[in-house]
Amino acid sequence: MEPPEAPRSGGDVSVKTFSFSCLVCRQRKVRCDHVQPCSNCQRANIDCEYVAPVRGKRKRTKPPHETLHAKIQRYEGLLKTRGLDVEEGSAGHAASEDSLSESNETADSPTILSAPTPGNEPAPPMGFRSALIRTAGSGPRLVSKEGHSRYFENSTLWTEINEDFRHPDEFVPVGADEDEENEIELFLGPFTSGFNGDLADWHPTIHCLHALKDIFTDRIDPLMKMMHMPTFWPVVLQAAERDEEVSRPMEAAIFCFYFATISIIEEKECEKLFREPKRAVFARYRALARHTLKRARLLSTSSPMTLRAFCLFMMGLRCNMRYESQYILCGIALRLAQKMGLHRDGKTLGLSLFETEMRRRLWWHIAHLDFRTSDLLGAKPSLDIHVGDAGVPWNVEDEDLQPSMTEVPKERRAITSITMCLVRCDLTKSLQQLSGSSTSVASWGDIGTNKNMTTADRDALIDDIEDRFETKYLRYCDPSRPLDMLVTCMIRAAICNTRLYAHNPRRFADSGGQVTEAERNMAFQNASKLLEYASLVGENKCLRKFEWRLNSTYLWDKILFVLIESRRKKLGSDLDKVWELIGRVFSQYPDAFGQTSAQAVYTALSKWTLEVWDGYVVARRAEGMLEPEEPAYIQAMRVKQNGLNEGAASRNPEAANAKEAHGQAWDHEQCTEQVDTGGFSGFSDLGSFEMNLDEWVNWEQLVSEQTGFYHVEGY
Repeated sequence: MEPPEAPRSGGDVSVKTFSFSCLVCRQRKVRCDHVQPCSNCQRANIDCEYVAPVRGKRKRTKPPHETLHAKIQRYEGLLKTRGLDVEEGSAGHAASEDSLSESNETADSPTILSAPTPGNEPAPPMGFRSALIRTAGSGPRLVSKEGHSRYFENSTLWTEINEDFRHPDEFVPVGADEDEENEIELFLGPFTSGFNGDLADWHPTIHCLHALKDIFTDRIDPLMKMMHMPTFWPVVLQAAERDEEVSRPMEAAIFCFYFATISIIEEKECEKLFREPKRAVFARYRALARHTLKRARLLSTSSPMTLRAFCLFMMGLRCNMRYESQYILCGIALRLAQKMGLHRDGKTLGLSLFETEMRRRLWWHIAHLDFRTSDLLGAKPSLDIHVGDAGVPWNVEDEDLQPSMTEVPKERRAITSITMCLVRCDLTKSLQQLSGSSTSVASWGDIGTNKNMTTADRDALIDDIEDRFETKYLRYCDPSRPLDMLVTCMIRAAICNTRLYAHNPRRFADSGGQVTEAERNMAFQNASKLLEYASLVGENKCLRKFEWRLNSTYLWDKILFVLIESRRKKLGSDLDKVWELIGRVFSQYPDAFGQTSAQAVYTALSKWTLEVWDGYVVARRAEGMLEPEEPAYIQAMRVKQNGLNEGAASRNPEAANAKEAHGQAWDHEQCTEQVDTGGFSGFSDLGSFEMNLDEWVNWEQLVSEQTGFYHVEGY
């Protein structure tokens, strides 16, 4: 269409004039005289063209404004869904232009999917998508996008979110990054500023990478199964070789994977791989792991991968963080898991089979972590563990799982890398049965609290649990495989521990000493068996690679239980074996007996051990039997108790022999330091202690305060 012409004033009417500039003048941004051709084009001797300008559509910079009528309509709808009657008002006659138009949606708008009910088609695989999922027959919803997920419970108004709801991670308040950095430092310690460059420069060499992978799959993966190595490992290689940039959650998982693996290797292994002392390598990768967790916005994350990274980070810190602190960090992990809906089963939420399985593994690992740290501190596990319906993982290997799988894999009848996780799940259910509680998570201390269950019924239930473990796991154990041996020892130790708590010697004080001989024998036999299993694990070279996960603080109670019954028995062939067994345990677990931060517990146990040993010697002498040779650990205890100054240690020549025989670092500093017993140095003799409920409480408090004794200075 020809543009409109303007009549030329007072001149030649044959010359065309226009109301806008020519194309060349517009491009050069010079004044045009609006004639055809214009003077500028004539001087430049170029063609003069007039093209009518087209004004572009102004882009919206703000979302459509929701009018008052539209808000009232929406609020009335929410109230109706809550069962409230609302009178129809003028809001129902709002003009159509007040409502949101679907034409305003862009390509970035989230895709909204309804949750499939069981039996329907599964949800599409996780990827670049955003899904709003409603559980069948209930109100909870799961919002997921690009590997992130947020769960909204049916007890909140969040279950009424409309179809235009966007994932919460899309909204970051101004200044939130700085605030969160300060919050993370509160829990993980201050960060170094030396990693502002490219983190790709801090990956280990390819040779070290493959060695770390072998160590992880052999020593760590079977005991804390939450990573899927066939999909995780290629991403690690791509990041290390700089073939592809990874997301921040994956970046955190990779560096926390390095940190966790480095934390369990021996000094010689570390020097061979990195050509550096372990202290320096550990400190460097701890700082890198902290830095990547900060970059992944840990405290506000909705990414299960970031949560896996955090679990690996906590595992790496186990040797230089007290259990009180680990207990708090477990609480953070548990809350993050609930925020992501990990406590709800993925099948209920309509997720893919692969994603469902990976969420189950992560949830049960965090649940076990909370149970373990709570038990070590004498606290109750979190009630939040019981609120979900997450299923138990399948007994399959990693190669049986694929992200695109559409059928449930056939479970293996063998010990697999997930078996330890399954044993913990079954043990949790068994403790719940024994406690008689169906609404809360039970701990070891809850076993004898069910007043409606007699001792005979409790023992019968434990027999059934033992038979179930025997049928489900133990019959598949191959003694030639280290993992199978560990599973066997852990299951049998768990059964012994269950029987011991069902006949806990602490109850002797509650009953005023009115306890049958059979019940005392039951406690003595199971406590002795637990020491035997500990000794078996400690002396087996094949199982030493799992030492990082074995906590020896539970031995404190078991030795006390054995000493209580040994004091009563005085003599017997089983007592001769017990004294040898106690000596082996002391020598195999030196960290648990004598390290500086565990001195209070060791001092109390030394006092009672010497008391019972002296009674044992007197009883043998009274019966005309040969006086036994005093073991090295008894001599070391005597030196420790009597030699509280340097002169006493140097005047006792037997101390040096005891030091070598015992195999522990009984140096002058250890022998002469003043022991901090935490205010519980006044324990009475074992006979009075056994019947004094207040002293039992003091002992339990002392153990819980001293449990987190593992500390490696400078790491």
